[in-house]
Amino acid sequence: MKLRVVIERITYQNGENGYSILKARVKGYDDLVTLVGNMLDVTVGTVLVAEGQWKVNRQYGSQFVVESYEEAMPATLFGLEKYLGSGLVKGIGPKFSKLIVAKFGMDTFDIIEHDSQRLAEVDGIGPKRIKKIHDSWMKQLDIKDV
Repeated sequence: MKLRVVIERITYQNGENGYSILKARVKGYDDLVTLVGNMLDVTVGTVLVAEGQWKVNRQYGSQFVVESYEEAMPATLFGLEKYLGSGLVKGIGPKFSKLIVAKFGMDTFDIIEHDSQRLAEVDGIGPKRIKKIHDSWMKQLDIKDV
């Protein structure tokens, strides 16, 4: 079974082996869904397409056991804000994430990657922050390619 999820909270993450317990928002589910499995370097705001199976843990209830996953780009403005505000991209926190997404909408990632100087159109973002954001974004792309 496959689920498309947005990571809302990290309950536990082992840096050595990647074992993680995550809470995620899933379309069609009222409550957050618990994901468990080896998911190294997954951060709050990340959108995943996770493949796995449901199981019921006696102590913790229903959980989705992730066997494999792929990171996907957020498909909503809320997802973009969460992703950028997660701390993954240096120079952007929750405040600037809201401002940037409000200004550029679904074109936000394209602008950061290909026309980062336009970030100066957002109040409070100057040349130093633009460089930090662009460099961090490009580094993240390189890491994801690996």
